[in-house]
Amino acid sequence: MKKSIFIISSLIFLSSAVLFAQEERKANPKDQMAFETLSHDYGSLVYDADGTYDFKFTNNADKPIVVTNVKASCGCTTPSWPKEPIQPGKTGSITVKYNTKLAGTFNKTVQVFSTAENSPVKLIVRGKVNARPSDIKSSQSSTGLLNGTGKKDLTGITTKESAASAPPVASQATATSSEGLSKSKQVKQQNYQKKLEEQKTVKK
Repeated sequence: MKKSIFIISSLIFLSSAVLFAQEERKANPKDQMAFETLSHDYGSLVYDADGTYDFKFTNNADKPIVVTNVKASCGCTTPSWPKEPIQPGKTGSITVKYNTKLAGTFNKTVQVFSTAENSPVKLIVRGKVNARPSDIKSSQSSTGLLNGTGKKDLTGITTKESAASAPPVASQATATSSEGLSKSKQVKQQNYQKKLEEQKTVKK
């Protein structure tokens, strides 16, 4: 029992020491690249909107900080950074541009490597890109959604013109079929008359 209490106490002490060390590092102004924020939520974005955001930071060190490299977690996120050294007390920014031609939710990371003590720093961008209007319209057409007339035809796409033109098509088909029947009757009658004339000729 005493051994278990000792182990638990030791773990608590070590955890407290680690947290204290982290707080001390955050409070240390030397070689520190201090960002205003480490994450940005775009929220809901329109398709092909401007997906650019600047992560601003301050050089709290007593010597220049050089950003050596910035790596994104995927090709859909393009970072850019200052190539010149950031002098003590001066500010800079890491610009992140997300490709908003990719519809759907996203959560991407960008790692900033520098000569600061807290390198690398992980930045996060998240949000959702809505589908473009043309995709929404095509989706509605394919599912046969109702339009202003409140009706849909067999193809799932309804227009007032198609509804108005449907009856004339049917009447035209009926007229065509009746013309065909009258012509066939005339042909039969002509053939019958020819046969009668042939029979008369043979009897003579």
